Amino acid sequence: MKLKLSNSPLWRWFFTALRRHPWHSAAVVVLSVLNSIADGLSVSLLIPFLIMLFGGGGQAPEQGTFESALLVVTEFAGKGHEITVVSGLIVALVAFRSGVAYVEGLVSNWISGRISCDIRSKIHDNLLRVNFEYVCVNDNGRLLNALDGEAWSATDAITTVFGLFTSLCMALVFSTILLLISWKLTIVVVLLVVVVSAVTLVFDRRLRGMSVQSVTAAEDLSERAVELFSAMRMTRAYGREQFAQRAYDQASRRLFEISMRQCRVAGGADMLRDVLYAVNFVIVIFVALALGIGGATMIAFLALLHRLQPHVRAIDEARMELVSLGGSIDTVAALLALAPWSPGSGRELQPDAVEAGVRFDRVSFAYSGKDLEQRNALDEVSLEFPVGKMTAVVGWSGAGKTTLINLLFRFYDPSSGSITLNGVPLQRLDLDWWRSQLSIAGQDAELIGGTIRENIAYGKEGATFGEIVDAAKRASVHDFVSSLPLGYETRVGSRGVLLSGGQRQRIGLARALLRRRGILVLDEATNSLDSMTEAEVLRSLEELRNQMTIIVIAHRLSTTRTADQVIALADGKVAEAGTPAELLRSGGLYSKMVQLQDLAELRGFALRPVDPEPMTN
Repeated sequence: MKLKLSNSPLWRWFFTALRRHPWHSAAVVVLSVLNSIADGLSVSLLIPFLIMLFGGGGQAPEQGTFESALLVVTEFAGKGHEITVVSGLIVALVAFRSGVAYVEGLVSNWISGRISCDIRSKIHDNLLRVNFEYVCVNDNGRLLNALDGEAWSATDAITTVFGLFTSLCMALVFSTILLLISWKLTIVVVLLVVVVSAVTLVFDRRLRGMSVQSVTAAEDLSERAVELFSAMRMTRAYGREQFAQRAYDQASRRLFEISMRQCRVAGGADMLRDVLYAVNFVIVIFVALALGIGGATMIAFLALLHRLQPHVRAIDEARMELVSLGGSIDTVAALLALAPWSPGSGRELQPDAVEAGVRFDRVSFAYSGKDLEQRNALDEVSLEFPVGKMTAVVGWSGAGKTTLINLLFRFYDPSSGSITLNGVPLQRLDLDWWRSQLSIAGQDAELIGGTIRENIAYGKEGATFGEIVDAAKRASVHDFVSSLPLGYETRVGSRGVLLSGGQRQRIGLARALLRRRGILVLDEATNSLDSMTEAEVLRSLEELRNQMTIIVIAHRLSTTRTADQVIALADGKVAEAGTPAELLRSGGLYSKMVQLQDLAELRGFALRPVDPEPMTN
């Protein structure tokens, strides 16, 4: 079995963290050594203690150098006080060892806790900075399980490594003392220990396979837990509670069954190890008698061997524990190794303002990933969002509208073509600056678990309460918030579950309006609003249209009636573009969509004069 500690990003983090805490790391090493030496000496003092207790028993001729050195300790005690002094030394060494072990445990736990915090923080940071597509194509349950459950399992692995180091120190000290007492008998012990370890190796491969299965089962269970809350409304609406419960129970049982198999394999290894160690102990006794080792020395040797065996066992158990955590370690290591998405060339620009609008020039984009069909979401799209104007983007579901916004925010970069601002490719702009010029309100208002005030203020760091209220009024949500007992300090619940869809959308819209930056994107931001509230929001947008560039992604075409231009997408391509009146008269895609929605008001635009200079791509 190979642990490959040095090749794993997790272990590289572990050793790097140790170098970041040199004094704590050095303290662990020193305390482990002192603990081992004190424990070894306290047991070794049994030799002079037993020799003096039983009057030597003719053992003097058989005493070796080590036993003679221990007996020198008694010369300082004076006649008649030897047993008292040796007994006191044994108690003092045990007390010293216990104190050292206590401090060592505190320091080790501090380091392992610090490293585990760093690991979870790094994984969280990596997920925030990795290519957005990675997050999209991986199940939420998998990532949540990795960030929570598997990260804690990796912490257990780190704690196990500290225990392994302590056990190795103990084994080294006790083995050295055993060698000093009887090298012949020690060689027999080493051979027997090697046999036991070799026998238990057969269990490692099975545990490794079960570890990978356990991680997969835990990810599936986490995904079911995510669905419990994210799909709660749908589950109850369709009466699928029993189906959801069965799916959760199956995932839970699978994880339980794998865990039980791991327990059976690990328990079987422990049982076999105990039996073999008992056999070894008996063999050592017979070999000691055959070698003519004296009674006191043999008893001390056996006592030392008895103290050594738990540490040898702990080394084997630590090895098996690391094997059983192999799946978790691999998962965490993979997340630690995630490379942050590189947004630019290192020479990013920060223009003074958005002056000439955003232009897409023959832009194509294809999603990729294990669960996504390789197809173009956009196919050589060319269009322009003029500065200070309102542009509506319409089309059937799957036409490419959301992809257009994802590329605008640089969640992805185009597969081909270019997107420019003021004639400068977005890749040459500083990403933080560029996104600071954008604000978005979507159909799925992504609210954080906090108060209404905190959710609106999320759009602008350091926003004043007056600014928050002004944005809420523009989004037609201020009156509703004011009617609540706690007003803006009302908590919205996880993902805004305590609010209606329309209320969530208006709060999300207020958050976007608070930013008041160059480009405002409304991605189906009014589809949950009633007609009256929608009209109020549109009047607010009218006041902003000369101050901001507004992009409206719309299924409800009532929101497009005041747009300066409409761009209709179909199958990832621009089907038509122009003013609402032009497109209504053309009888194309936009006109058909209006007819299907039976919007008489919009159809009336065809009776109005067409702008003398219609906008084009």
